[in-house]
Parts: sequence; structure tokens; C-alpha cells
Amino acid sequence: MRHEDLVWILHFRISYGAGGSYRPCSRRSYYNRVPAGGWHHANSQVDLIDITAVFDKSQQATIITSDGEKDCSLLINGKDATDFILQMQAEQQKPWHKKDKTKEWLRNLLIFLAVAGILMATYFLLVPWLSGKLASNVSIKTEEEFGNAVFDALDLSQQQDGEATVVLNDFFKEMEIPTGYNVRITVVNGDVVNAFALPGGNIVVYSALLKELKTYPELAALLSHEFTHINNRHTTRSVFRQLGSRIFLSLLFGRFGSVTAILADQADRFKSLKYSRKLEKEADIGGLSLLQERKIDHEGFVGLFHHLKASVPGSAMPEFFESHPDINSRIDYIREASKNSLAEDNPQLRAIFEKIKK
Repeated sequence: MRHEDLVWILHFRISYGAGGSYRPCSRRSYYNRVPAGGWHHANSQVDLIDITAVFDKSQQATIITSDGEKDCSLLINGKDATDFILQMQAEQQKPWHKKDKTKEWLRNLLIFLAVAGILMATYFLLVPWLSGKLASNVSIKTEEEFGNAVFDALDLSQQQDGEATVVLNDFFKEMEIPTGYNVRITVVNGDVVNAFALPGGNIVVYSALLKELKTYPELAALLSHEFTHINNRHTTRSVFRQLGSRIFLSLLFGRFGSVTAILADQADRFKSLKYSRKLEKEADIGGLSLLQERKIDHEGFVGLFHHLKASVPGSAMPEFFESHPDINSRIDYIREASKNSLAEDNPQLRAIFEKIKK
């Protein structure tokens, strides 16, 4: 029997005398439920702990009295009322953390936290993943618009080395790599040892990194690696994943103008965009395949990494390595993948590279 049911029965039977009997008090009164878990007289409150319920076997009924109202009692057929009142009194005596209501509250709290956790996981894990998947539906033209907006937001024009930019673009064209992207390489003056790719075809190479390169296969390795990031949409997919919660709805409904504005606002993020190990390996192996197809020495990758590591003293790491980690393991799998590769000298690429080193 529920607390509410008992209260109703008490009130009903006091009022109408149904299913039991009532010995009236010395003054007119009735009882109702109170928030504290008892009943109240018209002029005084009666706590549940002050209620006495006794089951009279001879009458097969519960006799209910109050310590404050000895001159009145309530008789209810059956034992349910006795059991219920005793149960409620025992519950009232429990410490707060052991009460049924507290346990129910804690159970509801745990359910709420579990649901909230699932929703948070969906938001922070599933939404970025879906955003990365949606990148495959973006056209090359739209990617170029994204990349151009980011490039303009970086405002690198004042730092651009125009002559080196022309030479590097000639070098890439001489490699004759087929692609649907309009690859544009920009050399930027600066002490930062870094290079990075933007969506749609832009590659930025810092002059400090060019100075570290000793051979044209090293430059070919650098450009083929960054090109593979573009051609396989690594850059677009990675940044979409990282900004997924901010751009998901815009991607879902094709509002690419909003996406462009967000990417431009996050332009500096592209300088040190971190790719997953899977994508880095894909860019390395893809770049290596481009070198092998053109019979360019695969040691260009190994030399590139060794020179970069040697260019910084102590434990410092150039920005290139911050976004391209696990150098030693990458050297190992590049050498493993390039076993039995043939390499031939390429006079055209060597001549262009020598222009850069002058």
C-alpha cells in the first residue's frame, strides 16, 4: 500500500466511516497528509513517528492512534495499514543516505549522468568523425575556396620569396605528377623550419627549411609528402574532424560559406595541423611511390628527416616534427618499402634545385 493510498483511506474513512470505525476526538478534527511524512490536526501537527499502529487479531483490523490525541482512534480493516505505517516509521529513522528516496535520487542521478555521457561522447566523438567523412563529398573547387580563404587569412604576402616560389613551382611541375588539383607552392621567408599544406592545393614552405635540404631528392620527398596530404584530402578531413562540432551543421546542409569563414578564422591552426599516424604513413608511402615512379632516390626521405633532426640543438624540435611525429619509425618503414628500388639521376630536377641553393 502506498503512502498516498493510506492517507486517502484515512481521510475517506474519517469522513465517511467506510470499511472501519472512528472514535471521535473531544473536539471536531480531521487528519491529512503533511510534507514531513505524517498527518496534521486542524490546530496541531502529528508526525509519523508519533503515530501508533497496532493490529488487533480479534477484530482483524488496524488500530491507529496518535500520542497527541489519545482520546481518538481510527480502526481500518486488515493489516495493510499496520505494515505500511511501521515500514514508513522505519524508513524515517534511517540515515539520509540509506533512505529509499535518497537511493532513488542517486539512481536517477546516475541514469542522468550516463545519458549525458552518451550525448557528450556522441557530440565530441561521433560529430567530428562524421565531419571528416563529409569532407569526401566536398568538391575540389570548394576545397580550393577553403584553402584560398585560409591562405589570405595567413597574410603571408609580405614574407613571400617571389624568386624561390617560382623555382619551387617549376620543380614540382618538372616532377609531372597528375592531379585534379591546381597545386601552388609558396616560399615564405622566416626562421621557422616547417612546411604545411592547405585544402585545395596550396603548399607553404619556409625558407629556413629549404636551407636544410642538401639534395634534390630531399626536396622531391618534401613536396611529394605534402602533395599527398592534399591529393588524398588529409588536410581537409583532419581540420574538419578537429573543428567538427563547429562546422558539422554547415557541412550537413551545404552552407560552405559559413565553413569558409570558420576555417579562415582558424588559419593559424594549419601551420601545425596534426595528422593521425595512419594519414602520416599514407602520405609517406604515397610520396615514396611518386619518387619510385620517377626513379628519384628514396633516400631523399631519409636525408630530409636526418637533416631536420640535426638542424636543432638538444631536445628542441622544429615545427615540422610537431606536426609530423615518429620520425625514426617512419625512416624504418620507408627503407623497408623501398627495398630493391631503382634510382636514376634527373638532370632537370637537379638543375632546378641548384637554382634554389644559389
